[in-house]
Amino acid sequence: MRAGKAPVGESRTHCAECEEEIPEARRQAIPGVKLCIDCMQERDAAFRARPGFNRRGSKDSQLK
Repeated sequence: MRAGKAPVGESRTHCAECEEEIPEARRQAIPGVKLCIDCMQERDAAFRARPGFNRRGSKDSQLK
């Protein structure tokens, strides 16, 4: 799961994205789960693949 974003509420019986059934064991292990394992892995991979912003700025900009 993404950092700081734990599911809340009641678990879904079917995935919110692909409508695949979410196994009972997953629903019990993660209360409030909304996505199947495949969709969650895809979402996590896409989240990590995005480049971040350089919040410190470049060295050149700090020297001015």
